[in-house]
Amino acid sequence: MDKEVLEKILNLKKKKEPFCVVSKANSTDTKVITLSESSKSDLKQSINKALKEDKLILIENNNEEWIINPFNPPPKLIIVGAVHVAQSLALIAENLDFEVIIIDPREAFAEQERFPNNKVICAWPEDAFDELILDSRTAVVTLTHEPNLDDIALKRSLKSKCFYIGALGSKKTHKKRIERFLADNITQDDISKINGPIGLPINAQTPGEIAISIMSEIISSLRNQKYTMKELRENWNNR
Repeated sequence: MDKEVLEKILNLKKKKEPFCVVSKANSTDTKVITLSESSKSDLKQSINKALKEDKLILIENNNEEWIINPFNPPPKLIIVGAVHVAQSLALIAENLDFEVIIIDPREAFAEQERFPNNKVICAWPEDAFDELILDSRTAVVTLTHEPNLDDIALKRSLKSKCFYIGALGSKKTHKKRIERFLADNITQDDISKINGPIGLPINAQTPGEIAISIMSEIISSLRNQKYTMKELRENWNNR
């Protein structure tokens, strides 16, 4: 591989910027094209598709075969509420190569010892979210049951490109949340982006089981982006 190409790959990986390695099927020539650079390429749609689906694709363009190999940064999971479920969820997410960030203003909960491998931010969500990038590779989960914590994080997430937003709580709790958000002039379409009650309906009981149901729904959303989360929730077969 050309040294210049290799250096660009290493630099993009360091910056956690998505890109594709593009080459002709019958040639050793290789190009590295970032998402921002793709707009100038006649392979734009295929590059975007490869990055979105997170898998290598082989296409034909101008009577030539092209190999498009995507390289996305690790998906990111932001957890608001350093509770027991968060501990189990963080472990599962780590094993799936997610970058995990814990947010909680309560010092008794936001202890680094409880989340030894994760970034822990002991701050209110409105302050913590100011230093975070919520992109299309980000999932946000709120677990506190406290509207003064969860609502702030959810509203900030709704203004972002997050691929998943979920909130722990019963149907009754979520109904009250919807009422609060509607009273705050948030549209029903935006509210429908919040997965609540959170997780796949597997009748989870323990913190570990709840964490599995949440992480399963996150993966479902990440890997089934041709569906909206409303469609996924309404049709179990889509999952």
